[in-house]
Amino acid sequence: MKCVNCGGELDSQAIKCPYCGGKNQAGLAFYKEVYEKVNRNKLLAPLLLRQKTPELVQRMLTRIIIAMGMLGAVLMGISIGLFWLIDDPAYRDDQPASGSYAAQYTEIFGNYSDLKYLYWTQCRNEFLDRWNSGREIDNYRIERLLKEAFRVYYAEGMDPRIRQQACLEVDALLEGVLKLGEEERELFHKKEEQGGYYVGPDPHAQKQLVSLIEARLADREEGDCWNFTR
Repeated sequence: MKCVNCGGELDSQAIKCPYCGGKNQAGLAFYKEVYEKVNRNKLLAPLLLRQKTPELVQRMLTRIIIAMGMLGAVLMGISIGLFWLIDDPAYRDDQPASGSYAAQYTEIFGNYSDLKYLYWTQCRNEFLDRWNSGREIDNYRIERLLKEAFRVYYAEGMDPRIRQQACLEVDALLEGVLKLGEEERELFHKKEEQGGYYVGPDPHAQKQLVSLIEARLADREEGDCWNFTR
């Protein structure tokens, strides 16, 4: 364009003429408009940001969820691959050598019902350890001992050999160690029907028997212990 003052050529966005130095109104108008737009954008920026924030957050959460889903799928694939590729001993059908301790353990405790014998053995050994060492035997240990003894004595579905051994051990403990008479032992054998399908010890008889055993423990003399062979 031409300068209105000197007629020289100048850029339409120039503020002054490079020849005469006169002001170019078209250039001034252009920069004024630009300045107004910049100021207007500065004022509108916070409002636009508040309007766009929910959308931006939603997009970010969506991307995070997608990324987590993909990561989960990858980990699941790795887990399945490891499951099929790695041999887990827990799922083997290998049998222990005949006559070994592991074979005996498997034979005795392979059945859930036979686990009652394990619990009884643990309670009996703990009781006898305290009995033979003269340590205190509290009410809880006596109740637990009688409970496990009753369960193993009247267990159903147990291997007959194991049950016979358990009954001998219970009788030896009641009669040989605790020196319970016939009437006192009858308290142990009293039953109570529970739910029509489960037979449990009579609670009143068990409570009475616990009191008798506590009194027997309080009055027993040193050297009256009978070492029970495990």
